[in-house]
Amino acid sequence: MSAFGVAATPGAPSLRGRDPIREPARCALYSRQHKPLGNPTPLACTVAKACVEAILGASSLDSLVRWLAPDVREQLAQQHSLARRAGRTGAPNVEVRRARVCRVSAEACEVSIVVLCEGRARAVAMRLQDVSGRWQVTAIEIG
Repeated sequence: MSAFGVAATPGAPSLRGRDPIREPARCALYSRQHKPLGNPTPLACTVAKACVEAILGASSLDSLVRWLAPDVREQLAQQHSLARRAGRTGAPNVEVRRARVCRVSAEACEVSIVVLCEGRARAVAMRLQDVSGRWQVTAIEIG
């Protein structure tokens, strides 16, 4: 009988004396591996375009909540608010001209993107990391 009044199943392995944290192969929670993420370029281009539109006051960040880290989302929301207060509400024509991806590790990459907006070229640099099996923007700089 165990401490809970349930009889142990004969032949079942016992966890007594074992630490599942130090022996991750024996613990089902730690043995799950997700496959490596694919090419982040399409996501990075979409996020960059939406972020530039947001800081110029056109669109909100509601559609990007899943793809942005909380601190990045707060930073962009502040810029969006400042643009709205300045009277910028029109939707600018934003076009992604070029994107370059550099894999830093298996779980992270850095992307540089050139965006054309209102006759001006802007640089967007972002870092994407694997968070729960999907790409998430953890840092962004828009020039």
